[in-house]
This record gives sequence, structure tokens and C-alpha cells, in this order.
Amino acid sequence: MASAAAEPVGFVAVTNGSGSLQISQFGLDGTVVRRLTTGPVDHNYPSLSPDGRRLLFTGGEEGVSEIYRRDLTAGAPAIRLTSPPLQATSPSWSPDGRSIVYSALLPGDASYQIFIARADGSSPVQLTRTADSGNSQPVFSPDGARIAYINGRPATAAGASGSAVMLFTDRIWVMNADGSHAAPLTAGPRDAYPAWLDRDTVIFAREDIGRDTTRIVSAGLEGREQDQSPSAQRFIEPRPLPGGRQYGATIEEGAALHLVLVARTDGAPLRKAAPSSFAVERLRVARTEGSSFTLAWILGTPGRGDGAAARAPIAVLALAAAGLLLIVGFGLVAWRKTSAC
Repeated sequence: MASAAAEPVGFVAVTNGSGSLQISQFGLDGTVVRRLTTGPVDHNYPSLSPDGRRLLFTGGEEGVSEIYRRDLTAGAPAIRLTSPPLQATSPSWSPDGRSIVYSALLPGDASYQIFIARADGSSPVQLTRTADSGNSQPVFSPDGARIAYINGRPATAAGASGSAVMLFTDRIWVMNADGSHAAPLTAGPRDAYPAWLDRDTVIFAREDIGRDTTRIVSAGLEGREQDQSPSAQRFIEPRPLPGGRQYGATIEEGAALHLVLVARTDGAPLRKAAPSSFAVERLRVARTEGSSFTLAWILGTPGRGDGAAARAPIAVLALAAAGLLLIVGFGLVAWRKTSAC
């Protein structure tokens, strides 16, 4: 498992430069280390095991989305962990690497629910059973005690003509790892892409349709919220690094998506209550890769040579060099789709 002394030595990400959504492993300088998925079928939602050796992802080889796992070593085969007619997506590892969580739609059901299973996909257990809402993008807290996820609930609102318009209210929920004590953490109405900044704080993306922005926000389990990104831009998919001072994210620039690294300019932990501006450093991914999004960090321990071939300096890492972590579709366009799960 990654310790507080770990630092990023590379990352995996989804790109669309090949004409479909595929996952590749990159060094910190943006060079491609290896292609992890290929072909005409989309592959997305990458999640790395705590030891950095195994990848979970969603693939559509069976005609519907299913969960797959493969080693990061060259030429490793992909092993399917779920099977039709179940449809499964947005997998994530437990901190000890022994379990996985994912969102799945059972035959005949109208809404996606959260499941937990062993790392090989066996012994799945359904954790949520909401008939009037869907649940997606589950992720364990660093201590493995809780799971944060999206709960998407249909709602109606008055349109411009006065007629009813169907909308979705997306909120971040938190439950115990056994599915008990599920409760909303945020008010929404457009919150998605949860991740854990620490064991008591969830970081996520909040869309403001009126202002045409999407900002990163953190929420403590006690309910206190705090902005964690510059305003007037569109950030999604925060991926914190150990230490709580930086996170990777996807940013929308025009019609393209890119990966960035974000830190407070004062170098303080992100949870610090004092206001601060933010430094945003774009990760270097070749333009031939197309849009890049859904980042997962590869971590190594200084002095051990982990991922040495993939390590390279980045300006923002020097700025805040402390110790250093869902797109069923494409970028922000997928927001409604994931919420509807």
C-alpha cells in the first residue's frame, strides 16, 4: 500500500486519440509507457490497486459495460470480473487491495446500485437498494471504513414554457463499508466524481449550470464545505495525492479535456481553512493522444527506485513538493449519464 511518503512516478489516463476511449500508462513527463487497452470498444474508469500493480477498468467487449482487471506488466491479459446480463461500471479498490466496489444494474432493475466483492470479483454483495434513485462512482475512504458515492435522483422543475422538465439531483452520499448508515453528505444539485482527501473529507466536482463552471469542492464529514479550485473554469474528476496538498483533475478547455495538477499557492494542506489562490499545472500529454481524462496516480517510494523510468520533474511539484490518488462516456457530457446510473 502507498504510504504518506509516497510520491507520483507516473499515471494512467483515458485518451481518445485512437478514435475510441482507451487507457494508457504515462510517465510524469507525458511519455507513453505502455498501452493498457486497445481496440474499437471503449475502456474507461481506470482504478489502480494500492500497490500500483493492478488496474481495474470498465470495458464494453460483451456489448454492455463490465468490470475487468489486468496487471500493469507488459502483455498482461485482461480478466473479466463481472458478466452479462449484469451491467457494471466505475470500479474502485479498497485500501488493502482485497476488495473492490462498483456500480451495477441487475436485470429487470431500473436503477444502478453499489456492490462490493472480493478482488477477483467473487462473492458480490449488494450494498444499496434504492428504488427511486441510482448510485454510481463508489470509492473507499483511506481507512476502508466508509464508501462515498453519487446518488442521482430524478426530479421535476418548471421549464421556460411552464411545463414540467425532468432533471436529476446528484448528491454525494457516504455509507459504512458494509452498506449501513447511508446518508447524504452534500446538497447538490449537481455533485459528482467523489474521492477522499483524507479519511474525514470527501473532494468532488460541483457543476453550476447558471455560471457555466464546474469547481472542485471538499466536504468534511461534519458538513463543512470549502472550494478547492480556481473559479470560472471547468474542473472534474479530482484525484488527491497522499499528504492532502495536491490533486490531479480533468479540466475542460474548449472542446477538449486535459489533465492538470492543482495545489494551493501558499503550499498549505488543501483542508486549511484560510483562503488561498491555486496553482494549476497542465500535465504533459502529447496532442496525438487527443483528449486526456480520468487520472489515476502511480505512486512510488523515494529511494526505492519505483518507476524510475517514469519519473520526471513538473513545475508544480517543485512548488508544493510535499509527500504525496468516471466516465461512462466522454468528459462533462457524461455527467448526466453517470448521475442517471
